[in-house]
Amino acid sequence: MMPSEPKKQTISDSWPGLDLCMGMRRFVAEVETIYARVAVDQPIADQRQTYEKVACHCTRRRPAGIRVQDMMLATRHGNTLHIRIYRPIETPFALSPAILFFHGGGFALGSIKSHDCVVAELSLAASAVAISVDYRLAPEDPFPAAFEDAFEVWQYSMAKAAMLGIDPARTIVAGDSAGAALAVGVCLKARDLCRKMPSGQLLIYPTLTAKADLPSYVEHSEAPMLSANSLAYFWNLYTESGKYADNPLAAPLMANDLSWLPPARIATAHYDPCRDDGAHFAERLRQDGVPVEYRCAARLAHGYLRARSMSPAAAAEFAALGEGARALLRGGTSVEKRPHRKTAASNAQFPV
Repeated sequence: MMPSEPKKQTISDSWPGLDLCMGMRRFVAEVETIYARVAVDQPIADQRQTYEKVACHCTRRRPAGIRVQDMMLATRHGNTLHIRIYRPIETPFALSPAILFFHGGGFALGSIKSHDCVVAELSLAASAVAISVDYRLAPEDPFPAAFEDAFEVWQYSMAKAAMLGIDPARTIVAGDSAGAALAVGVCLKARDLCRKMPSGQLLIYPTLTAKADLPSYVEHSEAPMLSANSLAYFWNLYTESGKYADNPLAAPLMANDLSWLPPARIATAHYDPCRDDGAHFAERLRQDGVPVEYRCAARLAHGYLRARSMSPAAAAEFAALGEGARALLRGGTSVEKRPHRKTAASNAQFPV
């Protein structure tokens, strides 16, 4: 009698007990052949190389109908930033609506290149110019470096709006994961300085606190794509082992008051330890009188934007993000009618 061969694992066997949609399950299985979640025991340079490899594996060809321009921006902090501008060829206005986008990657990984196709497609979906920022990364440059870069590009975009061909009254901030924390930080800083604020916030599976004390951190501590331990690792890199964990410009959920922030669209995934960051932030915004729309993708996991070519559910979420961006850009001028004021949430005690 011939010995039986071991059963070959199928995609449906991956992550048993989780009601992931089949497309997301396929995506997770493919990614894990390259990247077994975050190998936090590897040197940071190796982690970055693997992250970019995953991004390249998942990237589709940049869509037609868009022009791309790379720029280098010297900052007042002494560093030089690489920014990439995406402009739909058929933009209907001389001064176009715009999206300032901050990539995810735990404040330590990722780049303009890793999110190139995502930002290009978002630009087309929203019929808006998109500006992607290659901010400084931890641990070499912990907080406040990434935030400083984000706010610097925001100020530059407003000061040079005419040159960039963008409408400052219809410019929103956006980001996925750690990039969403930078987007909110820009809004908080602009509000507290009584400066020009973004006209909206588009936050994609945001991580907004280093405290890890919300239910989803326990419920989905070992979720596919991102674990609670990996999140803690990245927050420690960014906040220097918690030194800045209470600073709202690093971790926006620590802000005492979110009033007078711009309207928000927040998208999360159910199987994600930082799911409740987005849900809790949405509720806090509502309590403080800020218009917000929140959605949670029931059968998806963190990082689902990259699964949009495999998963109809992820593709539908991406389409909803495009419509959300368009809605925020249409309503941009309403924020300008709100009086800017310093609030009890002022970050003066957290100078940056």
